[in-house]
Amino acid sequence: MSRMPYSIPLEGHAISNVEGDARFVLVFDDPLQSRMYLDGSFSIGTQNERDVFDPPCEDWVRDVLLSLAGVKISAASYNSQSYLRISFEDGRELSVDDGPYENWHYTNSSGTCIHGGVGRTS
Repeated sequence: MSRMPYSIPLEGHAISNVEGDARFVLVFDDPLQSRMYLDGSFSIGTQNERDVFDPPCEDWVRDVLLSLAGVKISAASYNSQSYLRISFEDGRELSVDDGPYENWHYTNSSGTCIHGGVGRTS
């Protein structure tokens, strides 16, 4: 796995809600009202076992994402090739690989917008 030199300010916070149909938006409990849009394939699991989800996702995938709600985030980072990893204190990770289009988007109320996909982040 590539080095993850860039961080997203989510450490110590948690997912508070999951919105959307087929393509999901993670809503975080941080003061900056952060949101993570999952527009491409993502995986959830541990280093030993991972499940991959490809949008458009079935409605039950929202329940999988909601199973992460309330679990504190230990790290959220990405690299310049658009690989994203959010690590949770319970040992699970949500990760998004690079893809042929923008697979993930992060926004917050301070105006920060990060887009990942097509081999780069912007």
